[in-house]
Amino acid sequence: MSETEHTEKKQSDRWFTIFCGVMIVLLLINTFVIKLALVNGRSMYPTLQDNQLMLVFRPGYTPAGGDVVVIHTGNGIFNRVFFVMRVFGSQGLCVTFDYVLDTVTVDDTILTEPYLNSEEGDTMLPRDDRSVVHYTVPEGCVFVMGDNRNHSADSRSDKYGMIDTSKIVGRVVLPVLP
Repeated sequence: MSETEHTEKKQSDRWFTIFCGVMIVLLLINTFVIKLALVNGRSMYPTLQDNQLMLVFRPGYTPAGGDVVVIHTGNGIFNRVFFVMRVFGSQGLCVTFDYVLDTVTVDDTILTEPYLNSEEGDTMLPRDDRSVVHYTVPEGCVFVMGDNRNHSADSRSDKYGMIDTSKIVGRVVLPVLP
């Protein structure tokens, strides 16, 4: 092997090593710090669009009211479905819906919700014949809903109910336009 070929081989090996190192760092960042996620569905419309890319902050996150979070269902690595919702209450708080007045109250504070999908008129249709519904969030859980209330399977549904905080992947920090 000539000296030129040997130098080119060393340079090629160096670039391969750098590439592998960068890929490992990016994988670790995506796994433990900032995750890229894709919105699937219209439950968070108009805040987030279907197929919109998001950055999700992961380490040391504690859910707070108003935060948009990514949640996983299922167990294991390959049996997970992810969805995006807004946090409304954490353990011990009472979340109340008044479908006549179209209000959500968290511990006696009526929320102002400019993010709701108001394109369809009534932003919050009742799910049954009750006009007022109360939920108390159990320990270790949060109450979540989508911004597109009439098209959102969330903590009001039997499908998901209250969400265990261990199922929260992280907080959406930056939605990226499609």
